Amino acid sequence: MKRMVLTASMLVLSATAAMAARFIAHRGESAILPENTMAAFRGAIERGAHGFELDAYLTADNEIICLHDRTTKRTTGVEWKPADVTLAQLKELDAGSWKGAQFAGERIPTLSEALALARDDFEIYVELKIGLEVMPRLVEVMAAEPKATPERVVFICFNSKVIKALREQFPAYRAYWLTGLRVDEKSGELVPSAEKVIATLKDIGASGVNVAHTHLTADYVNAVKAAGFPFHTWTVNNKQRAAELIAMGMETITSDHAAAFALEFGGTKKGETK
Repeated sequence: MKRMVLTASMLVLSATAAMAARFIAHRGESAILPENTMAAFRGAIERGAHGFELDAYLTADNEIICLHDRTTKRTTGVEWKPADVTLAQLKELDAGSWKGAQFAGERIPTLSEALALARDDFEIYVELKIGLEVMPRLVEVMAAEPKATPERVVFICFNSKVIKALREQFPAYRAYWLTGLRVDEKSGELVPSAEKVIATLKDIGASGVNVAHTHLTADYVNAVKAAGFPFHTWTVNNKQRAAELIAMGMETITSDHAAAFALEFGGTKKGETK
């Protein structure tokens, strides 16, 4: 038991001694505030996270709104698909009460509202949950918000075609390909392999990769980073696992407890080194 405790302590020291990761608030400070709302986004800023992540869908009247699920049911009690209703209809829904009575009246924000919070030394990660149909409106939204600079805004998406389009449309902005990771039952190998990830990143011109932390190993991370691609991970809510991932050289770690982890581990602002 003493050996296990010593190993864990050494791991934390090793992690914090190296270049610390930046901690990104998953859907805002979602552990304590209603996800994908302005309250959660502001909470990430006020509590000291290094950035926040949001999820984006397109409405029937071509507005981009912040919502994670395919429908509004879980967070509002009303089952609507964003593409079937207008922004005005969505703004009538209460997106806060499900988290607690004190959050009653929180509304589903637009991407434009979220981007207005952009500031120096802070990053907003925009996860596009839809396909290429979002691009025309996204171009308009980005052009209309002078605060949404390449240093402050990052795009992420599971759809490789969207990442490719983002890099072509917004070449100054970072766009990271999202992917999960699993262990093949027959071979025991990680899927997709590091080689496959590298090939995909090169093919679509991605700025880097953002991989679910489950199953990640140092060898896997090192292989991708050795090819010249930044490595990011999600969604990490365990302190020891966060320390392990920092030691692997993560640039960012997305977490429901981003502010607390930023305080615990220190972290760096964009462009800083420890």
